[in-house]
Amino acid sequence: MRIALLNDDALPHAKGGAAVIVEKLERGYKERGHETLLVTTHQDAALGRVVQTQGRVSLLSSYPRTREHRHCLGSPEMHALLADVFHAWQPEAVHAHNIHHHVTYESLLLAKHHTEKILLTAHDTLLVSYNRVRGPRFEKAALQGRPLKLHWWENALDAGRKYWPPRNRVIRQILKESATSVVAISDAVAQFLQVNGIPVRATIPNGIEVWNTPPSEAIQSFKKRYGITGPAVLFVGRVREDKGIRVLLQAMDRVLDTLPNAQCVVNGERDHLAPHLACANERVQQSVVATGWISREDTTLSYYAADIVTTPSLYLDNFPTVNLEAMAAGKPVVGTCFGGTPEVVQHGITGFILNPHNTSELGNALTMLLKDPEQAKKMGQAGRNRICEKFSLEKQSDTYLTLMNAL
Repeated sequence: MRIALLNDDALPHAKGGAAVIVEKLERGYKERGHETLLVTTHQDAALGRVVQTQGRVSLLSSYPRTREHRHCLGSPEMHALLADVFHAWQPEAVHAHNIHHHVTYESLLLAKHHTEKILLTAHDTLLVSYNRVRGPRFEKAALQGRPLKLHWWENALDAGRKYWPPRNRVIRQILKESATSVVAISDAVAQFLQVNGIPVRATIPNGIEVWNTPPSEAIQSFKKRYGITGPAVLFVGRVREDKGIRVLLQAMDRVLDTLPNAQCVVNGERDHLAPHLACANERVQQSVVATGWISREDTTLSYYAADIVTTPSLYLDNFPTVNLEAMAAGKPVVGTCFGGTPEVVQHGITGFILNPHNTSELGNALTMLLKDPEQAKKMGQAGRNRICEKFSLEKQSDTYLTLMNAL
């Protein structure tokens, strides 16, 4: 089967977890004998309108970001480029992922001219929301175990002058007209989408391969390069307040009461980290190792260089790839109760699930695992086993292919 995968960005330059999952799925489809084409975008006009390499085509997408919620529905420029790609390649199935900003939802209508097998994986809530789903109303609903139904004015407040009232109605219309099957990556996302008017065909969790442990020399070299000398907590991802960076730094203050040589390794934007560090005391500032964005190879090494990994998000964090990668590396995870993390991290078995607003509880969980390497190792091994059994790349790929064949 000829499968076209659509995603706004792609590795090695992409920063989000969706691009990682798309690349792995691309490999999973190929291993099962299918032909794939990844359709993605670039924003540098100097590269030309179309950049074509083996198994990949990148289309120029350049527009004022003030128009993003209007542009996401479709544009004449992207329509023409996509139509040419689909006409030339003649896909038998189209698997869309993040198409909110550049590839556009119109791609689903174009795909309809070539195939009935159209899937859209919802890696986030942007089929409905204009931003991350967060705030007191969301937290109250989540702690009560129910999905939040958004009001239009919440999107208007989030988007400000970018708000485009027809957006959500048109998205629903495109999904219906193209007969696209929406797949959620977690039950938390599925429930949110459905209560907000988006039918969900299935929940298919992301998968990952279990990693082989890198050579100890490579791990030690990474630690030496970044000055990782003490017991280390790892944070990977975009450095934002709603990703939990501020509460993590507050929790580290508690960790340092017991373990003065503990360190917090942050793989993410250094410039975004600076204002959060400015609010922390001196000893917390000194405990932070800021790597900045690093290569995929170094990111893998960072998991092995750390003792535990944390995902303390304060929003509906859909199904963080960081959890999968940490568990694939045999590391315990201290994760948020908000979003899809509780669907992969088992409390008390592969790590801990907690409300990250409770920084004392977060600090205690981190401290306990840093003080008890045997317990951390046991939880990490349980997490690795769970990846093999429930969240393997093979299982994810096979489940998608079964769904495609049923369409």
